[in-house]
Amino acid sequence: MSNHDHESEHHHHHHHHDEEHEHGAGEMPMSEKLKKIVSHWIKHNADHADTYRQWAQRARDAGMAEVAQILETVAEESQSINGDLEKAGKLLEEKY
Repeated sequence: MSNHDHESEHHHHHHHHDEEHEHGAGEMPMSEKLKKIVSHWIKHNADHADTYRQWAQRARDAGMAEVAQILETVAEESQSINGDLEKAGKLLEEKY
């Protein structure tokens, strides 16, 4: 079980990855910023998908099959989103 289970409250961390900061001459190129943030989003979505699956199993074990199915669908959709993010990351690597 990961430490990202959200058993009570959802303590979501918000990142501000320098979108709003001025850096001057040493500023990271946009392509590098995007590569980093896309990579982060892929990991973050995968972590959430794992959590949705864990809770789907818990719901199934508690006799809530319909809820479990919805959570499984959400996990699958998260993985689908990651497929698109991976395409963006690949394009960034190959083209920019």
